[in-house]
Amino acid sequence: MKKLIVKCLQVFLLSLVYCWIFIFAAQAAPWTSSQYYCLMEGDTGQVLLSKNQDQMRPVASTTKIMAAVIALEYSRLDDHAVVTDNADHTPEYTIGLREGQILTVAELIKIALIRSANDAAVVLAEHAAGDERFFAHLMSKKAFALGAVNTHFENASGLPSNNGYSTAYDMALISRYALANDYIAEMVSTARTTFKHPGYKQPLTITNTNGLLQGFQGADGIKTGTTNAAGRCLAASATREGRQLIAIVLRSGNRQGDCARLLEYGFSNYTKMKIIDEKIPFKTLTVSGKNRRNFDLYPARPIYIWYDGEHPNIEKKVILNYEIKLPVKKGESLGCIRIYVDGKFIDSIDLISHQTIKESFWHRLLNE
Repeated sequence: MKKLIVKCLQVFLLSLVYCWIFIFAAQAAPWTSSQYYCLMEGDTGQVLLSKNQDQMRPVASTTKIMAAVIALEYSRLDDHAVVTDNADHTPEYTIGLREGQILTVAELIKIALIRSANDAAVVLAEHAAGDERFFAHLMSKKAFALGAVNTHFENASGLPSNNGYSTAYDMALISRYALANDYIAEMVSTARTTFKHPGYKQPLTITNTNGLLQGFQGADGIKTGTTNAAGRCLAASATREGRQLIAIVLRSGNRQGDCARLLEYGFSNYTKMKIIDEKIPFKTLTVSGKNRRNFDLYPARPIYIWYDGEHPNIEKKVILNYEIKLPVKKGESLGCIRIYVDGKFIDSIDLISHQTIKESFWHRLLNE
C-alpha cells in the first residue's frame, strides 16, 4: 500500500512538472534563425517582440515597399512612364524592360512588389522624381517623417549600395504605413496574377515571391528581399479576426519559417488591455481669477495595448495648455497624452473638457 501511494505521488509530481514545462513552452518566445527581427501590432504600432530591432543593416528589396509609397505620392496609377536607357541597364533581378517601352504606374508597382523587378522600381523613380537618387532622398525623408529615423535609402530597388540601410523596427513602421494604401495592400496580398509586359503580346503570369501567401493562415503581405550583404529578408503580414500583425526578419536562414513563428506567437499569446479609460478624468486644471475653479480633463477615446502576461514598460507623457482662455467649450482639447511602450511611441490622444465653462463677470473684470 505504501509503495502504491509513493508511486501515485511520483506520477502526480511528474505530471505537474510536464504541465509546467508545457505552460512555459507555450509562453516562451519562438526560436528564429534571424538575429534581427520585429513583430508589430498593425493597428497601434506596438512592438510585441523584437531582437536587435534598431540595428542598422542593408534590407535588400524590402526597399521597394517605400519605393511604392513614394511613387504613389508623386504620381497616379494611370500615369504612363517611359523606360529610360538607365532603367534598361538595371542589374538583376529584372523583368526585361527595354528603353522606350511605356507602362502604367499601376503595372510597374505590381511587378516591383510581386516579382521584385529592379528595372520597374527604377522606372517608377525616374518617372516620379526625374532622377533615382533624388527619389531615394524623398524615400529617406518620408521614412524619417514616419519615425523610421535609422533608415537611409540610396536607390529605389534595394540593390547593394555603400550607405543604404534600415532596421527591423523601421521596416515594420514603413510596412504598416504602406499597408494603409489600398493599391499597395492589394498587390502585396496577391499570390498570383498577370502582368502586361510591353514586350509580349499576351500578359505574363507572375507569382509572388512571398511564399507565406500560399500557406499561412491570414497572410496578406508584404515583400521579400535578398542580397549577399543583406541576406534573406522578409516583411510579412497576416490578419486574423480583424487584427493585423507585421513581422520583419533580416538576414534570416529561413525567412518564411521565422515570420510564420513570430506571427503565430503574436496571434496566440497576446491579449488586449485598456491603459487609458475615456470615462476616468486624467488631469485637473484650474481657472484662475476671483471665482477660482477646477475642472477635469478626460481622454478623448480609450487606448489599448497588447500584452502576453508580462506588462510592458508604459510611459504616458502629458502636454497641457496652462494658459486657458475662457470660455472653454465642451469637447475642447486642452492638451494631449503621448503613449510610449518600451520606449517606442505608439499613440497620441487629446485631453478634452466634458463641460462648458463660461467666462464670469469677475473674470472679465480682472482681465480687462
